[in-house]
Amino acid sequence: MEKFTEELNKFTENKFEFVLKSATLERNADFCVLEILYKDGVLLTAKEKKNIEKFALSILPPKYKYQFEYIKRYINEARVKDDTNMFCDKNFPGTILKIDDVKQQENSFVIDICVDELSFEHAKNKKIDAALVKFLKKEYTGYDFVCNIRSDKIAVEHKKEVKFTKEEVSDFSNKRKIELSEITDLVGEFDKDAKADYIKDKTSPEKEIVVCGTIQSIQEKVIKRKPKENDDDTHAQEEDGEKYCRSLYKMTIADFSGEMNAVYFATKETKAKMAELEKGKTVALFGDLEDDKFSGEITLKVKKIAFCKVPEKIEEYIEYKTEKPFYEFVEPEKIVIYSQDNLLNFAEEKVPPEYLKGKTFICYDLETTGLRYVGGDKMIEIGAVKIENGKITERFMSYVNPEMHIPAESTAISGIVDSDVIGAPTADKVLQDFYKWTRGATIIGYNNIGFDNIFLVGQGKQARWKFDNDTDDVFRWAQKYVRGVKNYKLKTIADKLGVALDNAHRAVFDALATAEVFIKINEIFEKDIKNTIKA
Repeated sequence: MEKFTEELNKFTENKFEFVLKSATLERNADFCVLEILYKDGVLLTAKEKKNIEKFALSILPPKYKYQFEYIKRYINEARVKDDTNMFCDKNFPGTILKIDDVKQQENSFVIDICVDELSFEHAKNKKIDAALVKFLKKEYTGYDFVCNIRSDKIAVEHKKEVKFTKEEVSDFSNKRKIELSEITDLVGEFDKDAKADYIKDKTSPEKEIVVCGTIQSIQEKVIKRKPKENDDDTHAQEEDGEKYCRSLYKMTIADFSGEMNAVYFATKETKAKMAELEKGKTVALFGDLEDDKFSGEITLKVKKIAFCKVPEKIEEYIEYKTEKPFYEFVEPEKIVIYSQDNLLNFAEEKVPPEYLKGKTFICYDLETTGLRYVGGDKMIEIGAVKIENGKITERFMSYVNPEMHIPAESTAISGIVDSDVIGAPTADKVLQDFYKWTRGATIIGYNNIGFDNIFLVGQGKQARWKFDNDTDDVFRWAQKYVRGVKNYKLKTIADKLGVALDNAHRAVFDALATAEVFIKINEIFEKDIKNTIKA
């Protein structure tokens, strides 16, 4: 369509500096809507529009009907500043930003952004400057933008008097070991006191490591080499094929934490012993971890092999992090929820149901890339509200960058697409602040035990945040106390109890509806709940 705008500007002697913003073809119809930008400061009259459209129809494909929409390309420093603030608030929540200055230089704008010291590396890693420029260029076609990000000390109320230090990474590799017993040498002499590393911890080249696991697969590959010219009695040695063959054994072993590829070049003496290795046997391997230039994967070059036994059940050792003294990426917001029955009497303090008195609950919901945490799916949005003494007091909400493509099946449910999560904090950062917010609270949700909780605990574990809170499921409360419904979907229960469920399948709205359902159940069925607790 560049040719189209060139012809249009040529026809109008570039009076309006036309830029085609979009050309949208209506689905299942031969109808096209053209959005055309024109520069600020000139008057586009009805007569001129008529002439322009007559010319445009003469050069456009005739098989479509066209609608022309003209949009003034109004832009100034204040508008760019407002759009920059809006973009950063939406796409980079939790990053403390201050727009220092926006300066216009003819058809270009220079934007200076100030970021607090803690967020500077985060802002650079997430390439906020490039993302902002891309957004503004799309909004204001024909203009250039430059974004400069610098670090500065910004006074933030909840971070006052906090001394920020780089997080110390603890070396607990010596504690992440697998005990070996009944070590029986097969190739080489194994240290009988050896302990094996977790396979998933070994991700880069390293000398002299020990791993163990069950053989998943093993195969022998015979490698032939030609005799060299300086070999003695070359002709005779060529006839001795075995002397110029070497056996390479490729195997895959797996412990409770992952799988590893390994290779072993057998000697004439060890080849016979290798016949004892077969799928399903448990072995310990000693060798060097190297990058395989052929496969591109990391591979263990084996020097020693032994049969062994490992504990039947291994509990992974994790050194969990401790709660931060401040919110760094996502900060909870105070909210007040008024229902119809207390809107006109909000000054009256409502007595909470007995079960909720003096207790704190975090009611949360997740949107994910799919249904299988074990299959590699990840969270893409978290929304939660806090219930204190029977009242909803705060909310916590954030997109989560899964660092993977969001499948269409997930988007069809949540409406969340890849562009929504670009620049959002990753799960480890969101869960850092969510962990702080949930301390001392019971975590609840709707069918969270069978789904959300698996993702929360699993991804929390990966980031070394231990969500060991008491947990309950509002779905079970509904099953126990709510009668006369055709099913126990959240929407059905919400309708039954008179709770509004807006924007279903968006995390914070589902969490809010679930919290209100939980409170309603406690209000309506308080007597039954008391009897249940006593029993």
